Parts: sequence; C-alpha cells; structure tokens
Amino acid sequence: MSTVDSQTTSGFKATLALDAVTSLQHGSQGVAKLLSDLADVAEHVPTETNAEDAKCEKRLTFVRLGMATALHSALRAKHAPSASHCLRVALVCAAWSDRLRLSQSHRDRLEVAALMHDIGKIGIPDKILRKPGKLSVEEQLTVGLCPRLGIQILSGCCDDLEMLEIIKHGSSWYSGRRDQELSGEAIPLGSRMLAIADAFDAMTTDHVYRPALSRETAMSQLRNFAGTQFDPELAHDYCLMMQQDAEKGARQVLFRWLQNPVSKFTDPRWAIKAEPSFDNILGNVESEQLRFHDQLLHNMNDGVIFIDRDSVVRNWNQAAERLTGMVASAAIQNTWAPALLGLADDEGPLDESHCPIRQALHTSSPFAGRYQIYRPDGTSTPVLLNAIPVKSDSPGLCGVVLIVHDSSQQLHLEERVESLHRQANHDPLTKVANRAAFDRRLNELTTRRAESGASFSLIICDIDHFKRVNDLHGHQAGDEALVTFAKVLTAHSREDDLVGRYGGEEFVLLSPDCDLSTATRRAETVRIAVEQTLLPSIGNQSVTASFGVTEVQAGDSPDSVVARADRALLRAKDDGRNRVIQLGSGAMVEADTPKKRRRSIWGWFDRNNRSEEMTTELITPVPASFAIDKLRGFISDHKAEIVKVSEGNLHLRVNVHFGSGGRRNADSQIPFNVRLRLVEASQPANPNTRRLACIVTKVKIELSPVRTRDRRRQEVNTCAQQVVLALKSYLMGRFETD
Repeated sequence: MSTVDSQTTSGFKATLALDAVTSLQHGSQGVAKLLSDLADVAEHVPTETNAEDAKCEKRLTFVRLGMATALHSALRAKHAPSASHCLRVALVCAAWSDRLRLSQSHRDRLEVAALMHDIGKIGIPDKILRKPGKLSVEEQLTVGLCPRLGIQILSGCCDDLEMLEIIKHGSSWYSGRRDQELSGEAIPLGSRMLAIADAFDAMTTDHVYRPALSRETAMSQLRNFAGTQFDPELAHDYCLMMQQDAEKGARQVLFRWLQNPVSKFTDPRWAIKAEPSFDNILGNVESEQLRFHDQLLHNMNDGVIFIDRDSVVRNWNQAAERLTGMVASAAIQNTWAPALLGLADDEGPLDESHCPIRQALHTSSPFAGRYQIYRPDGTSTPVLLNAIPVKSDSPGLCGVVLIVHDSSQQLHLEERVESLHRQANHDPLTKVANRAAFDRRLNELTTRRAESGASFSLIICDIDHFKRVNDLHGHQAGDEALVTFAKVLTAHSREDDLVGRYGGEEFVLLSPDCDLSTATRRAETVRIAVEQTLLPSIGNQSVTASFGVTEVQAGDSPDSVVARADRALLRAKDDGRNRVIQLGSGAMVEADTPKKRRRSIWGWFDRNNRSEEMTTELITPVPASFAIDKLRGFISDHKAEIVKVSEGNLHLRVNVHFGSGGRRNADSQIPFNVRLRLVEASQPANPNTRRLACIVTKVKIELSPVRTRDRRRQEVNTCAQQVVLALKSYLMGRFETD
C-alpha cells in the first residue's frame, strides 16, 4: 500500500477515546456501556448494559465482519485474550484512521486487518500459546510464524491482497531486520499503524509474565523505539492522540460500525441478510443461580482456581489475585504450572512431576498439602492447598478446583505476636526499649511505690556534642555511637532494669529497688565505660556522656520523676558535661503524717468540715533562700504555675494527677490552688534532743481545689496529700507538732 499524501497532516476530525477503549481490558461492562451510551443517537441499536463482555465483543465483531466473524470466534475459542486484544486494536486503529483522514477503503482494510491480525495464533500449539513462563528461543520462533499462518488462513476466504499485506507486515520493524522484505516507508501505512497500536495495547494489558504498564510508560517506550521499531512520525502522532480527550472519536467509530455493518470491500460471500440472535445462542447466562455462584466465588476469602481437564486455567478469583499478586486476566487461559502460583516446598520451587494438581488430575483423588507461595515482589506466604477433582457426567473429570488458604496466621501466630511486641516495645536501631515501653514501666513502678512503698531510681543520660559527631563524621558514625552507647548501658544493667532510648541521643536506665546513692555509683561506672570505649567510625576516638540521677520520693508522679532527672541532666551539661549529677531526697525523707493537729490534712473532707481550708505547716532546717531554691525545683518538676508572689507569700496552681479518670486527660487530674507563706526563724538549741541552734524556715501550706464543688471527695483528698508530701520531700522538712 502506498503512503497517503495529505492523510497524515492537518484537519484531524476526532481523537481516540482512550478511557473507553482501555475499559475493554479492565471492565466487564466496558463495551456494554459504550453501546448503551449510543441509545440517545441511535434508538434502533439494541443495548444491554448488563451484557457479558464476551457477548458485546461478539456483537461488535459481527457487525464489522459479517460471516467472517466465524474466524474471529475460532480465535476466541482458541485463546480468548488474543481475540479481545484484536478488537481493542481494531477500535484504536479505526479512531486513528478518522484522525488521519484516511480514505474509506484504507480505513476499512485497516479495521478488518486489525481484527484479524492475530488469527494465525489458531495454528500455534496450546503448550506454547498458554505457557505461563518465559518462552524458549524455539518457542519464540514458533510464535513468530503467526503472521504467515494468518495469511494462509485468510487467503482461503479473502482475496483482498492489500488487507493481507497489512497483516503480513504488521510486525515488521521500521528500520528493517534481516528476515524482513520491506523497511521504512516501503512498509504499508496500515502495517506501520497496526504495529504501533498492537504494541501499545500489549504493553498496557496484564500478562502472566508481567503486569500492565501505565499509559505514560507505554508512550515512553513508543518514543524510545521510534525510528527503529516504529515509524517516528506515526509514533509521535499516536502519543499525541493518547494525550488528548477522544471520547467523541470512540463514539463515532462505534456508531459507524453499528450503522454500517459489514464493510463494502469484503467478499460478498461474507455478507448475510440478518444478524443472528446471540441471546438464543448464549441462553440465559444471567440467571439468579449463576449470579449467586459468581458473587460467592468473587467474595470468598480463600483463593479459588479452576483448571480444566486439559490443564488450562479457567477461573481465578479475587482472593487468588491477592495471594499471588497476579491478576485474573493474566492467569486465565494459560496452561497450569506450579510457577503460576509461585509454589515451593521445603526443598525449593515445585516442578511438574511433584505438582499436586497433576496428581489430582491423573489419580482423580483429592489432595492437600502445605506449601509456600512466592510473589513477583519476592514476598512469600505459607498456604494450605486443597486440590478437589470435579467429576463429569460422562466418564472422566471436568477438571480440578484448587482452594488456596492463607495459613500464615495458624503457622506463625506466636512469631508474629512476638515480632509485633518487639516492634512496639523496642527501638529499631539500638534494640533497647523505646519510649512507649519506658513510659509503661515507669507508670508500673510509680503505682507500686504508692501501694507498697517500693523504691526505684531513674538515670537519664545524653551523649555529649552528638550533633558534632554527625556533622564531622556523618550519620552512620552517629548511628554507631548510639548503638555502642546502648550496648554499654545494657552491659551495666541488672536483670530487672529497663534500658531504653528516650529520644534522639537520650537514653534512660530505670532500676527497681535501687536507692539514689547506688544509682549514682552505677551512673559513674557507665560514664567511665563510655569514655573508654573507642569507636572506629570516628577515628578510634570515644564519646562522652552526661548523667542525671534521681530516686522516686513521696508525692512523686511519673512526670515529676522524669522532670527531676532531666533537670539533673541539664545541670550536668551546664557544669561542663561528662559528669553525673543527682537531684532529690529519695527515700531519706519519710512520708510521715502530722499528729495531734485539730485541722490536719487527713480530716479536711469530713462532711461537717467541708468549708474549712486545707492547712498544715512544715519546718525545714534551712534559711529561706535555700527553701526558695528547693521550691524552684518543685515548680519545675510539677509544672506549677506561679499565680502571685508577694512579701513572704507564694501562690501556685498545680494540676495533680491521680490513678483513675475518664478518657480525657482532664478527667484524671485535679487543679489546686497552693498558697505558701515562708517565715525565717531562729531555732534554739534543745539539750534533750541534742539539737543545735540553727536558722529554720517555717512554711505554712494552704490548699484548696480550684473547682470548689468537685464531687470527687476521695480523689481530692488523695491529691492534696500528694501535694503536701511532695513539698515536704523537696523542702526536706518535717511537720510541726504541738
């Protein structure tokens, strides 16, 4: 066929409806929807929006080919995916022909050639055509005979040589190959167009050996091979067509096909008087029973695959797609092989001789076994396979139903729970406990302290100048420093201790039943060990660390323990780093109670005394300036708000947490007004108690809930005690007695 002169230039009338044509691949109602959309412009055209995809494709091929539809039906019976591919390519070529303003004869020949271009696959053996794996060199050569076989088939019923030439050269490379007769512009225009449309549809369709490429990727491939495999001008124009809105073009093509069934140039023997009734042939395929079976199969959690007696895959439900990572359209119509599922046992991938499906087909007996499914992305899933033979009314089998059950939960439940527990409680880099695990353990120890009086200590440590390590030696060196530091901490921890990464370069060591002095000595031991550990990533030098140590004390909450240890760490940094600082009184100050007080804190909430203000007094054996410095620590650690400061008076507002409450944070805390009056006094000597004369500070404490009508009487009383005991611990004081 000669090149059409003005047909590839200006005056494009319509473009391809890309989404509509692509829907033939991905939707069971793709063609049916296009047919139904034509109802508003052609009322006499029969439309069935719920028709099967195969039924719609047969209607379109019939109105285009007439009696020659029998050849296309033969291809569908041989390999249905190839028949659908031919129809999609024909629709694309039809719209492209309109765009290029080809003459009617050129357009008709190209449409029919596209519908028939894979007819030669009828002569390709099934074992090659349906092979799920990669083809060998000999098999590829056999598939390469497809155009020649197609010409032989069509020559017996069609004498249009120009159409046969389009099919013959449809797989020719534009630049030419050794086995080609023509190259470049000598290749018929229809063949060059068919080659591009054929390649694009193949690239954007799912196959058993690879998933569909995106349209953008496929267009990129067309551009990359323009000038070698494809006509560069046509490839460029095709990509432009793909990028434009072409819904109108697709509608025009379908309308033209349905309005003008059977092309005028075809052999008159192909024409018939009336369209056959496909409804009578197909029967009632949408019966309620079939719909029920389809929905059941579609929504099952187990993969269900049906392999017929000829070992051809006929069904592949959604669960099978999920388990294998292979879509149904790529698996169906292929010859069954263990590689389709990626089946493997303990010894490796299954071969044909050990395939359970082959055994079920040959023995007509059910089979069950445990295997692994390996997906294309390298992941695997343990499965339980059940192969169930399906008997026919006549002697023999219809095929085998393969049920694929994901058994990973049963086989690896404990391992998965353990893995999830590690992920939820351990830092992925250093393998020590993470912040969440530390918070839970700290809450447990604080609760145990309130219930039984058991003590614990907390060490917070921080690598000195860690940013400098990252900046000078890189983040990999910084990671090595973190991992090494965590190993040193773990090596110096006890069995019940918790070593955790608090955040960034900060680590914690939580030690139950450990007093403040012991924790301080342990922190010093760790500090020396860190300083003596050389790191190859930073030139065999070492890093140093600063440590803040505290022990839980009366009135503490988890937050106040952390805040006090963190305050000690900041002081260690301010003092020059690479040192250990301890803060807090620990268990040295007993949580005693005031005695013989008419208005003690323990009687504040008697019903007859609810209006009375909560009042008590402490005596701390330090001057007022020292007492105020201790109060700064209380304010910082308990996040108290300073409301007012006057001569000798301090008004604070403190939110006190208790152990129970609602879902909101505000439901588990009670705000208090705390008024303190500090009076410095001289304490005379007492020979009876051998107490020397000294300067003391008397602290009068007045507390009241911010919400005076709070009905949580017991919680308010508990929180009030917690505030008083915390002040007593920070001031290291004692209750004044009569």
